[in-house]
Amino acid sequence: MLRKLLFANFKLIYRFSHWLRQRFTSTGMLILLIMPVAGVFGFDTRNTLSFQIFSITAVLLFTAMFFSLFFRGRFSIIRKLPDYGSVGIPLNYYCVIHNENKTAKRGLVLIDELKSQFPSLDDFSKAKDPLDKKRNRIDRFIGYPRLVNVMQKLRGGSIKPITVDYIAEQSELEIIVQLTPLRRGYLYFDKTRLAQAEPLGLFQAQKTLNHKDSLLILPRLYRTPRLNLQSKRTYQHGGVNSASTVGDSQEFISLRDYHPGDPIRSIHWRSFAKLNKPIVKEYQDEYFTRYGLILDTFLEHKPERLFEGAVSVAASFMTAQKEQDALLDLMFVGNTPYRFTSGRGLAGAENILEVLACVEPVYESNINEVQLMIQQYSRECSALICILLDLDESRLRLIKSLSTLNIPTKFLLLGDSVTIEYAAAIDENDIHLINHDSLQQDLDTLWKM
Repeated sequence: MLRKLLFANFKLIYRFSHWLRQRFTSTGMLILLIMPVAGVFGFDTRNTLSFQIFSITAVLLFTAMFFSLFFRGRFSIIRKLPDYGSVGIPLNYYCVIHNENKTAKRGLVLIDELKSQFPSLDDFSKAKDPLDKKRNRIDRFIGYPRLVNVMQKLRGGSIKPITVDYIAEQSELEIIVQLTPLRRGYLYFDKTRLAQAEPLGLFQAQKTLNHKDSLLILPRLYRTPRLNLQSKRTYQHGGVNSASTVGDSQEFISLRDYHPGDPIRSIHWRSFAKLNKPIVKEYQDEYFTRYGLILDTFLEHKPERLFEGAVSVAASFMTAQKEQDALLDLMFVGNTPYRFTSGRGLAGAENILEVLACVEPVYESNINEVQLMIQQYSRECSALICILLDLDESRLRLIKSLSTLNIPTKFLLLGDSVTIEYAAAIDENDIHLINHDSLQQDLDTLWKM
């Protein structure tokens, strides 16, 4: 009950503190902090002169807020965003400010904002913050520092305010804004504020411009080895109709008479016109290399950073594959089983990266569904790569079932030092352990695929 009461006031506290940071300058914040302290010690006007400090600071703040009411101006802003960004890598984009006033403007501050979504109590309770271990018991119990981090993660990035010294009347100014993405997925821009400090430099008047934009943030990519699993080509039902000219040549072998059940698209219309009877084209079967990449999404009690590492490894392998005569299937289970194919004539690496940018972990076991999906598509796969987050009994059963398919398979286990307890199972099943803290180093020393 106490937690619900505290959480109900978090929203008000967060919005009020955000308003203070946006409105007051650093000098104004200092005076704002001095005023209540001076007011507490200033009750006894005979023995202390603190009431004078309180009066002076109060007059300064109210005067500054009064002068801020006279900030007027007409502006328009256009964002020029890149196609995408990557987690943790700062990126620059452009904001074009159009001063529609008949006078020049000086000392403006551009504050671009991402959409802030306040979490529900259930989402807040389930959220895991790795920094909680470093906090004291009171902060962990109250949870407000954790709420600030959850809000920052939902927002998805941090944007530095930009100072605009001068913009001429009836003119445009293009400035560079820096954004640091903190998570993958889509970031949604909500509004842009133009602030200007009043003459005392304590309080900022603001002009708010609402315009929506979105930016896709891709997973972090690492150097990965080329896929070379000593696989062979497999027959693909449907040939190029399902793989778009990837594999052996699809020139027809011969012409023959039409048989009931032949697809209409196989009819050779020129021969049909000459002979006045349906003639169809006969094709050879299609064989080509098709890799399957399986991403484990069952996170359970593991930290989210392991799942983020697994997504980054999967994205790195998807983009490292350059063989033009091979297809690569990304397979995982979220709410439902998903299978996305990339290769020449099909979805490109950009499309697969967009899928991986939006994939989320699940907290109820889906390993059995993964096993059924692999059995369904195993006949089409030439080789498999399986990225695991743990080695429990269900995953060990999955490994054994994959071993019986007679398909070259490599297993990657994302873990940390705690995973040492699975050393026997790792050696027995030829599993390659990748430590999250040294992910790039482990990938560099990975087997030659």
